[in-house]
Amino acid sequence: METSMLSLLLQSMLGLAVVLGIFALLVWGMRRLNLHQGGPSQRDFKIIQRLYIDSKNSIVEVHHKDQHYLLGLSPGGMVQLHSEMNPHKQNLNEQNLNKQNRSELTNNHLKASPDE
Repeated sequence: METSMLSLLLQSMLGLAVVLGIFALLVWGMRRLNLHQGGPSQRDFKIIQRLYIDSKNSIVEVHHKDQHYLLGLSPGGMVQLHSEMNPHKQNLNEQNLNKQNRSELTNNHLKASPDE
């Protein structure tokens, strides 16, 4: 009787150890693959600054990919106040657009001018 009780207790403890081991392995795998807390895209968000208006309301500047967002936070929710492209990226895009326009104008001018 005592040996059967001991073997039952040993089987229960072994089963519990296996279940906990599988759980620990799953947690390790999820952390390894960045599946917790939204995955890698969660890291794309960066809070630049936060301005507290009062104890319940604040304004937050958030950077995500190439965009800056100005958000108003209150107990009633969140409101997007303003959004703009990263100024450095915006300048590069404007420069590329200006180069494209200049080359198109030059090409159009060359096509329109009569050959002498």
